[in-house]
Amino acid sequence: MKKIYLIATIVAIITGMAVFLFASELQKNSLEKNKSEETIEVVVAAIDITENTRITTEMLTTAQFPSATVPVNAVKDITYLIGKTAKYPISKGEQFLETKILIIGDQENNELAKRVQNGYRAFTISVDAITGIAGYLRIGDKIDIIITKNVDGIPTTNYLLQDIKIIAIGSSSQYPTGKEKLTEYSNITLEILAEDCTILNHNIINGLIKIVLRSVGDEEEISVAPISN
Repeated sequence: MKKIYLIATIVAIITGMAVFLFASELQKNSLEKNKSEETIEVVVAAIDITENTRITTEMLTTAQFPSATVPVNAVKDITYLIGKTAKYPISKGEQFLETKILIIGDQENNELAKRVQNGYRAFTISVDAITGIAGYLRIGDKIDIIITKNVDGIPTTNYLLQDIKIIAIGSSSQYPTGKEKLTEYSNITLEILAEDCTILNHNIINGLIKIVLRSVGDEEEISVAPISN
């Protein structure tokens, strides 16, 4: 009799374990199914958007996608995209990914036109070993421009523009590193306000310009009286 009880107990234990494992598997499958059915709201194109198009609210909408199909860099906030530029063509209904967005004015942009901020222009000036700070200029540096020209027949020197960013050196708009650093160049390209283009061009033609390099982080504009003989 004891032997029968022992066998019955063992069978009951095995049956209980089997039921537990079966229930656990059902629960696991149910959780995985629920997880796969979860959706995330992401931003999608409301219309077909061409490359280099400035993004506006009318071009955007949101849609729900299964979480398993949403990339980690998918954009979920419409306001994040307003004013930015499509780096590539984006089809209607396509998810917006951060890698497809271009931020105009970002100095990491490889194309010069995409590096210039709104309201600014790229302006190239010639330099030599002296005016070019002996080859030490780098993309991202800030400079001031000093002009010397005749005023009422008297040579006069004055600050013309201050806190101007260099966005390209020579023919390169890349950030050179190591052995690729440029030490010889005959021109630099500046990012200046659109209204300053004519001022700078006029003074280059009618005077002698000199650039001076600013310290990193120094953005203060100074007031200096003109110097004349």
